[in-house]
Amino acid sequence: MAAELQKKFTYKGKKKGKKVKGEIEVAGLMQAKKALREEGIRDITLKEIKPKQKSALDIEITWGPFGAIPAKEILVFTKKISTMMRAGLPIVEAMILVSTQTKNANLKRVNNDMITRLNGGASLSQSFRAHTRYFDNVYLNMVEAGEISGRLDTFLDRLTEMLEKQQTIKAGIKSALFYPITLVVITVTISYFMLTNVVPTFQEMFEGLGAELPAPTQAIVDASNWIQKGENVARVISTAFAIFLLNKFLSKYMYIIRKIKSIIALRLPLVGDIIVKSTVARMSLLLANLLAAGVTIVEALKVCSTVSKNVQFVEAMDRIQEKIVTGAPLSQLFANEKVFPIALSQLMAVGERTGNMDEMLESIAKYYEEEFQAVVDGLSTVIEPLMIVFVGAMIGAMVVALYLPIFSAGDAFAG
Repeated sequence: MAAELQKKFTYKGKKKGKKVKGEIEVAGLMQAKKALREEGIRDITLKEIKPKQKSALDIEITWGPFGAIPAKEILVFTKKISTMMRAGLPIVEAMILVSTQTKNANLKRVNNDMITRLNGGASLSQSFRAHTRYFDNVYLNMVEAGEISGRLDTFLDRLTEMLEKQQTIKAGIKSALFYPITLVVITVTISYFMLTNVVPTFQEMFEGLGAELPAPTQAIVDASNWIQKGENVARVISTAFAIFLLNKFLSKYMYIIRKIKSIIALRLPLVGDIIVKSTVARMSLLLANLLAAGVTIVEALKVCSTVSKNVQFVEAMDRIQEKIVTGAPLSQLFANEKVFPIALSQLMAVGERTGNMDEMLESIAKYYEEEFQAVVDGLSTVIEPLMIVFVGAMIGAMVVALYLPIFSAGDAFAG
């Protein structure tokens, strides 16, 4: 029988001659009375607690970024469902319990909608596919594979593992970028403060000297005069915003632009290595899970093509999908695509010879996760000293430029 959404009631009654009161959450009024009687409570008075009516100020904003659900929330949601199903709880009851524990308004709304669909006779995969904005193709195909195979709890465990590893990869990239971005922001802030507050003070002093300013100092003064004009700052901000929007528009509607950006990204030192290793790690783990579930190689490759948005990888996966039906070995097809590292196809060939492709793919995923982490650590090691030198050089050059006229004036007096 399909589980029902729970209702809350306040109750008053007597237990062993003493007055008692409290709250109870059950499926309906009759169930509430039955549960209380089983506890030995008599003379029961029940009152349903109605959900709070939304006012005009409580309207849920679900468009744009306001309607997004953070990846971490999706991970926690999946982990809870997986844990409850492993404990033997039916999927609908598990989702109802998770709904009561969910604080994110958008995730609670999506979860409740899926519960309603399940109670209406829809399958679990159909309920999830009604919310493709929040669950990607990888997630949806894993859920469907688990549902078809009758091992949903196992697949949710694997899905949780995949999401955790994706979070680890994202956290590694954010960690590597956090330090340089922070230093750049600090440098820009300090430079802006000096140009708008410190340089004008020195400029007044330079005018009193009556001498021609050295070229570096004049450049700093000109920059200060330029940046203090509000229309110039507004022009820079509006230009940057326009470039950002143009880039988004061209990337969305012009395939050639996406391809050029993908090629450039993969050729960038260190950054390209990070993209390759993180993509291969995610793809290998996903392919291993899908093949272990009995999903056909063609369908598995189709799902894996959604792992990366980089056009180079997408095109390579499309070519492999087209050629796999010819009976060519999977390792050879990957070897033909230059975007994939040669070690990937070599390890796949070992899996094909031993007949343990899914286990080999899991080992490949682990190997490239470790490689990815090593590259990220190396990036942090290289960037940190470079950024310190960059910040020091920027601030130092500005200070020296400001004091050059003073040094020149001192030399003139000494002469």
